[in-house]
Order: sequence, then C-alpha cells, then structure tokens
Amino acid sequence: MPEFSVVTIVKGRRKQLANLLYAVKASTILPYDIQIVCMDDPDGITIPKGLPVSIHVSKETHELPLAAARNRGIAATKTDNVIFIDVDCIVSPTLFATMLMSLEPETILAAYPLYLPIVPDTGNYGDLQDQAVPHPARERIPVGQPVDHLQFWSLIFAIQKQTFDTIGGFDESFTGYGAEDTDFAMLFYRAGVELIFVHDYVLHQYHDKHDPPVNHFESIIENATRYKQKWHVLPMQRWLNAFADLGLIQIDQSDTITVRQKPTDSQLKNSVSPHPY
Repeated sequence: MPEFSVVTIVKGRRKQLANLLYAVKASTILPYDIQIVCMDDPDGITIPKGLPVSIHVSKETHELPLAAARNRGIAATKTDNVIFIDVDCIVSPTLFATMLMSLEPETILAAYPLYLPIVPDTGNYGDLQDQAVPHPARERIPVGQPVDHLQFWSLIFAIQKQTFDTIGGFDESFTGYGAEDTDFAMLFYRAGVELIFVHDYVLHQYHDKHDPPVNHFESIIENATRYKQKWHVLPMQRWLNAFADLGLIQIDQSDTITVRQKPTDSQLKNSVSPHPY
C-alpha cells in the first residue's frame, strides 16, 4: 500500500477533531503524516500518542478562509497521495485502504457520508454507525465509475498531489462559505480529471445547519457573484432562490443579484434544519 497523507482544517470543533483523530488511529493503515490547519488559535487540540501530526495556523485575515486553508494543508503534505477529511468526519477503519487501492492520476475519489444526530463522545466508528443516516441526495450516486463533477464536495476526497497541482488547487478568491467546492469541481472537470466514488463511508458529526444557510448569507452572495463572473452561471441556485423567496435578494433576468435586506433574527432561528444532513 502506498504512503499517504491526511489533511484537515479546523475552526473550533475541538471535540469533533479529537473524534476524527481517534478514528484515524483506529484505521487499518496509518498515514505517513497528518496536516492540520487551524483557522483560529490552536489551543485545545489533543493529539493521540503515536500520530504524526503537524499543526499550522492560518495567517489569512478572513474569519473562514476555507480555500486557502485547504491549499496550505495539501501543500504541507509529505507524500504524493493526499486524503482530505472534513473535521466533522469520523472515518471507517477501512476507508484509507479502500481509497488508496483505487487512487490514480487524473482521478479524485470520494466516499459516502452518513449523518449522526449528535456530536459523540468517541470516534469509534463501529459504535456509532448504526445511529447514522444517509443523505437522500447522496446515497444513490453510483460507485466505481465517473460521475457528474458537480457531485463533488470537500467532505472527504483523495487526490494525488500532482493532480491537485495540475488543477491549480482551490481558488482563494472565494472566501468564507459557499461555491468554493463547486468552483474546484469546474476546475478539475476542465482539466480532464474524473470524480469516482468508492464503496466506503465517513460518519458526519452533528452541527446545527440552516436551510437555506442564511447564517452564511453574506459570503454566499459574495461567492455566488464571484462564481458568476468566472463561469457565467449562478451556483447554489436552490439556496439563492430560497433567499429570494425570503425577500433577502432579487435576481434579475441576467442573473445579477441585488441584496434587499440581511436575514432577520427570526429568519435565522426558523431556518435551522431538523435533519442531521
């Protein structure tokens, strides 16, 4: 089995990170190195004994520099095979081996998420998997064959570093939440890279989610506008249409977005999703 690196980025979420690292240590094969990029102060991070973890602190001024943090983490890796894991994930014991057996140049591999209704006290995959539910929009994605590139999201993916460099990494002009994953999907599609799902899983630890995500209203509008300038089409159209229905924005016939008002406290409260996904 080839050597590989793991990358995760984090802001807050210390319990979730501890559970992720517990699960990494319980894997059937261990990474050569683990790169953690903190988008806040690194205090409170606990590293299980024996894991080769390096911690980096983001110097970006934006409060949530997701694209830049991912690029920094992948640049710091010490092997040619990189597995990126969102800090909310708990990996199955076999996930790394499953991904590495299929990882090739010009390919990005993804796995299936299952969603927990809690932040657990442990990262023990076997103790938790029966509590998790699939995402209705994800469970029918076929395994082992190229799928629509727009099915990509950065929750869990494996890529060879040379392929990542060929794509050009995540576009750091997208700051904060929204569209940076879709932009990366467009970039790798244009570069001829295929997205393939493997038959393995991560468990997603619970956090409050807003549907539509009015808690990220400003960055979604900013990134949607940036994306349209770049790709000449609006991303995140379900969310944007929901914002329009709430009276927050107006979208004209040329897909130009005009902000009418910011979300109110009641709109923030009422948008919390009852689902774990």
